[in-house]
Amino acid sequence: MRRPPSSLALAAGLCAAVLALAGCTGGPALGLLEKEQTEQDILTIQTDLDGIDLASTRFLAERDGVEYFAARPVEGNGTGDTVCLLVEEGLGVGLECAPLERGAAGAAIRDSRVTAVLLPDDMDRDALTDEGFELLHPNLAVRPAGAG
Repeated sequence: MRRPPSSLALAAGLCAAVLALAGCTGGPALGLLEKEQTEQDILTIQTDLDGIDLASTRFLAERDGVEYFAARPVEGNGTGDTVCLLVEEGLGVGLECAPLERGAAGAAIRDSRVTAVLLPDDMDRDALTDEGFELLHPNLAVRPAGAG
C-alpha cells in the first residue's frame, strides 16, 4: 500500500515547481540570437571585428545599401546580456555593444543620416514610433539623424 507524501515532501516539491517556473519566464532579450545562423546572417566584411563572435551575427534589415546585424561579443568581452549592433556599408562596419535588457533599448549607432537602435523582443514599440523611429525589423528601429 502506498503512503501519501509527507507535508515536508509536498512542500519541497511545490518549492521546486515554483523555482522551475520562475526560471522559465526569463529567456533571452533577443531570441533571434538563439536561432541558427543562415547565409544571409554572415557579414560580407569581417575585418577589424576581433571582439565579435562571427558565428553569432544575425541579419536584421537593409535600407539604402546599409545592412544591420545583431551579434554577441566573444566570451570575455562584455557581460552575459551584452548584444552588439553592427552596421555594414560599403567597405566598413560600424559597431556598438551595450547591455540589452528586457523592455529597454540597447546599443545605438548614430551617423550623419540615421540613428539606429537595437531593441529587445519585448520592447514597447509604440513609444519609439511616437519619438519618430521607424521599425525596420522587430529588433531594429531607425530615425533620421536630425530628428529628436
